[in-house]
Amino acid sequence: MPHLTVEYSANVDRLIDMQAFCTAMRDAMVATGIFPLGGIRVRAFPCETYVIADGDPAHAYLHMICRAGHGRDEETRQKAAEQIYYAAETFLKPQITTPFALSLDFDELSPVTSLKRFNTIHEYLKAKT
Repeated sequence: MPHLTVEYSANVDRLIDMQAFCTAMRDAMVATGIFPLGGIRVRAFPCETYVIADGDPAHAYLHMICRAGHGRDEETRQKAAEQIYYAAETFLKPQITTPFALSLDFDELSPVTSLKRFNTIHEYLKAKT
């Protein structure tokens, strides 16, 4: 953990390079200094069917949900959320020319119900360095 899920109106694909955005978000997550590299996942899904505000098809949105494992205090989570949001805003502002909404939710997962026992990526990254 953490995982960052990006849901966005499909018209955003014509405005930005989503792969570059996902890479920028991974870099922002690394830069927080609180997440293990081997646990970071960023994935993006376009929403093909949507209506925003008054229904103008030019309107666009991008919503992020960051889900992190239990154990970080609220101040640490807030600081990380601000860093990730700022990185997204910085990436998007120069490219977005239509009415647009950006949002982020940062959720802490329960240590009881969040299972992640099978992950060999951490060991692979340790061996690589």
